[in-house]
Amino acid sequence: MDEQSVSWYNGPLSRLVLQVSAGMENAARGLSGMLGRTITTGTSQARVVRFSDLYEDIGHPETGMVGIYLRMEGDLSGQAILILSVKSALDVADLLMEEPQGTSTELGELEVSALGEVGNLTVAYFLNAMSSLTGRDLRPSPPAVMVNMLGAILGVLATTAGMTGDELLIIETVIQDPQDKLVEAHFWVLPDLISEFE
Repeated sequence: MDEQSVSWYNGPLSRLVLQVSAGMENAARGLSGMLGRTITTGTSQARVVRFSDLYEDIGHPETGMVGIYLRMEGDLSGQAILILSVKSALDVADLLMEEPQGTSTELGELEVSALGEVGNLTVAYFLNAMSSLTGRDLRPSPPAVMVNMLGAILGVLATTAGMTGDELLIIETVIQDPQDKLVEAHFWVLPDLISEFE
């Protein structure tokens, strides 16, 4: 896959990554306000990866994880997902519900609802920045919170992407609070390559 094959932006992939990085930084600012603590992003990078290699930086396929998943719709389309460990998801739920850390011990209905709002806000802030940069209409679908093995969560990504081969384009960063690392999530954006600028 070469740079010109990416149809989210009619130009080099490096420019798309800069735009997505700005969107991810805006998402971190939104989360900072929501959680009441400083949230930062790591360096954003674009990778064309084999599906079987997606686990490398996260964990074993049978590891229990939480995925907060949204479709991105409008003039450009794609997928966005926050992937958290179960512990980090519980810590985020406690922050949102203003409970002492360690209060939540399982992901019940209230905790899952709170995590859905995290995904909704994160992707909304991301898309707002992308819309400002591109002049395109972009909007998130309602969030879906998946509590499952990592392999099952990533399988949803592959199926929804309509993957015909073994490769996916992902643009990724890590979102975390640098103070005590209660919040740490992988934030992935997977553009639909059929979306086009005209």
